[in-house]
Amino acid sequence: MSRLRSTVAALFLVVGVAVAAAPMPALAQYASQFRIVGQVAHPTAYDLAGLQALPATKLDVAFLAEPAPVNASFTGVLLWDLLNIAGVITNPNVKNDILRKQVIVTGSDGYEATFALGEIDPFFGGHQVIVAYLQDGNPLDQNSGFARIIAPNDKAGGRDVFNIVRIRVTGPIGPGSAAE
Repeated sequence: MSRLRSTVAALFLVVGVAVAAAPMPALAQYASQFRIVGQVAHPTAYDLAGLQALPATKLDVAFLAEPAPVNASFTGVLLWDLLNIAGVITNPNVKNDILRKQVIVTGSDGYEATFALGEIDPFFGGHQVIVAYLQDGNPLDQNSGFARIIAPNDKAGGRDVFNIVRIRVTGPIGPGSAAE
């Protein structure tokens, strides 16, 4: 029994040393661009200048956030417009295939939020979700990155992704679906 305890204690010591020696994950870094990928015909990347070259939308929003509620004006590009430029792949043989798709927005810290494409498609939900690059007429701060998602129809800011690094379109794969 004593030998078993010694072996177990040695094992914990080895595991503890290995965990302590493991590198810590890198802190989220400021992203200077994001990519649109997945089920799109034209995967592309955008930086600040690329976003500013597109038609802008300005939205006044109020939502609950920590540590205080947000009341601000955001300027950016409609997420729907960016996805149209990228060309969301749908199957014309599947009725309303766009309703089976979703977009996952990822921040540099790994935080993700999902939007159904039917939610932002002007022919269905029509929600004006924007990729914002200005807040109250000023560039976003370092913590927000050069671009962040603003979902003004949400009561809380839980789907607001800061420092966007990727926007990925996804949906069902298989018979009757577009390949990713």
